Amino acid sequence: MLKHIKELEKRSNKGRTEYIKNYLKLAGVSFKIQKFRQRILNGENIIITDFCKQDDRAQLLLTAHTNKYFSSPGANDNASGVAVLLNVIDQLKILNLNNGSNIKIVFFDHEDGLAYIDGSTFYVNNTDLSKIKFVLNLDMVGAGNTVVICPKITNNNGSNPYVNYLLKYLTQKQITYFSFDLPPLLVGDHVPFVKNGVPTITLSMMPERDLGHLKKVLDSSKLSQLVESLITRFNRKKHPMFIMRHRHNDWDTSEYIDKLSLKLCKKIVMDVIKFHRGRSNN
Repeated sequence: MLKHIKELEKRSNKGRTEYIKNYLKLAGVSFKIQKFRQRILNGENIIITDFCKQDDRAQLLLTAHTNKYFSSPGANDNASGVAVLLNVIDQLKILNLNNGSNIKIVFFDHEDGLAYIDGSTFYVNNTDLSKIKFVLNLDMVGAGNTVVICPKITNNNGSNPYVNYLLKYLTQKQITYFSFDLPPLLVGDHVPFVKNGVPTITLSMMPERDLGHLKKVLDSSKLSQLVESLITRFNRKKHPMFIMRHRHNDWDTSEYIDKLSLKLCKKIVMDVIKFHRGRSNN
């Protein structure tokens, strides 16, 4: 997985998309391109079709955004999520899963920079959402062993069987986790799905030492959270959280990626897939 990240971090956003498409072609994985234009930007979503028939219902969507923030290498944000999904695809091929598995994998373009979750928004607006049972979005999964989940788990979304399974799994494996709603000015590809009533979470990883500061910020007023977001944008390298110091700047490189974080994230994804297949076969 680290090899993918090292390849992606030295490429432009267009180059990252081409790298993914070329890798899939070499691996013999079928996909289709969903081209779009939102505001002033053209983009491409990559949709893997090998593990899901077009008319399948009860689909599990696994997603990650491909683009990086302007000139940042974008190793953790979000070559890490892309790398995990590419490795998951390899694993699904080894397992000989066919297009009756109800698993769809989508790489979204334009989440960061001048874009504003454009790829995921276009996908949501041009997809039959009634076929989707659950969406697991990966974003910044290359640092730390603490799982953070957005949006905040409540009585409403916590009753979803996938969310319920994931939380039980994390508890059983003694993996620290925390769920929260994104502070002002921060976005994620789960947002357009959630707005349209599709059960969706974004899963990220962070060092446990970052969690204390995050909780402190979330316990503050909305105004304080807004100030924190503004400070973060203009002074990231002095931020007390490791993952924020290495986000949207030239410090977001593969040098700071933790292989164990990637392996843990992949393990979580594969166990969610196992749960999904068990439901589909019943």
